Amino acid sequence: MKKLISCLFILYLFVPSVFAEDFLFQGSVVFNWDEITQEERDENIKQMQTNIFGETLPDKKIRMEDFKTKYKEYLKDKDYKNHYMAAAAGYKEYREYNISAMYFKKMASLYMYGLQKKDEPKTIYYYDAMGNLRYVDNIKGLYPNFPYFAEQYRRNGTLAGVSYFTSRDTQYIFKGNGEFKGVWNQYKFYNKKGKVIMQRSNY
Repeated sequence: MKKLISCLFILYLFVPSVFAEDFLFQGSVVFNWDEITQEERDENIKQMQTNIFGETLPDKKIRMEDFKTKYKEYLKDKDYKNHYMAAAAGYKEYREYNISAMYFKKMASLYMYGLQKKDEPKTIYYYDAMGNLRYVDNIKGLYPNFPYFAEQYRRNGTLAGVSYFTSRDTQYIFKGNGEFKGVWNQYKFYNKKGKVIMQRSNY
């Protein structure tokens, strides 16, 4: 679960897809997830699930062969040592990439980093500490404007989840089956009960 939450559209790190341009639920500009009642949180989650998954679902599975062909040159980060060190040092940019790091709540160690080519901002690649590709984010719709959606696939081509961005600061995370996982707001990740369960170095 930690791995899923951690990167699940951790696209967060880079900034600003809407599957339908007439998407009605805009989300709150003022973040108050930890202040509203559980009933209000549940209602917000239900409304987002209906709007996101009730209309157009992303593909649940990309054939492994197709995935490997499409992302062949990104399956291994050839410069992972420098990228890992740059991410660990808190760099937001490194050469031709936007870059960010992922930590667990205690910030003990970096376990994953994300790379987004500056000239190809609608795709983000997530690598483990050894430079192996773990996830790919595909951003769709009105990016970099808000709100927008993104979908994330695992290395084996299966859909890991969908993220819904209501602002630069706030990103709601759903599994591929529509289950709500939590919400990023700035540096903190909250679960459905409004509790902080993870942090990130930058966004």
